[in-house]
Amino acid sequence: MQKGMRIPLLILVCLLQSGTLLAQTLQVQRLHYEVTETGQTPYLSRMLVTEQMVRIDQGSDTADFILFDRAEQVIYSVDSEERTVLVIKPKPVNQPDTRLPEIKVLAKDAGEAPLVAGRKAQHWALQVNGQPCQEAMVLPEMMAMSVAAQVEYLGLLAEQHKISLSGIPMAYRDECADAIQVYAPDALLGKGLPLRLWDINGNQQALTDYRESETVDADLFTLPEAYTRKPMPQ
Repeated sequence: MQKGMRIPLLILVCLLQSGTLLAQTLQVQRLHYEVTETGQTPYLSRMLVTEQMVRIDQGSDTADFILFDRAEQVIYSVDSEERTVLVIKPKPVNQPDTRLPEIKVLAKDAGEAPLVAGRKAQHWALQVNGQPCQEAMVLPEMMAMSVAAQVEYLGLLAEQHKISLSGIPMAYRDECADAIQVYAPDALLGKGLPLRLWDINGNQQALTDYRESETVDADLFTLPEAYTRKPMPQ
């Protein structure tokens, strides 16, 4: 009688273990970009995207990272050395900006752009007050969830930039940087997934790898409980 009861019990234990394992993983879209900022050494930027969250890091599961909560519209920047979490949740700026630049997005000849995943890349350019600012090679209708997440993330950062730049005289500000960071952060993202992105100030990024679906540890999307949380000054 006891032997007959062992098989269902063993099956139950296996099912519980399997459920626990599934609960500890998530399916994500993954993007790897090589990022070069003006005068700096290139570095890897890894982006892991779900419907609810985005994690941005430099390829490490344990070092510093950024977590973007898409549902709550909050950005968390984790500093492992300082053991802090910077909380970025900007308040909307109600005062209208009367210094809006003239921004245009123009199609350019993509030349002999190769096919990627069966799609041909497109070439787009961002002009600010009639001057070149930023360009991109993009893939339309590719990795839509990741593109939408980047649009949301950059849009939230733009709100924070508006607050940070409000006290800086226009004479000390860069029109192109303002357009990219504040006024039109998603102008070129609206055309598709960036394969390459570069601006007149020497900043650039290039897509080096991607996965439409990948399984990762769910803990990558949790914040360290013991770290001190600090709100971003508004």
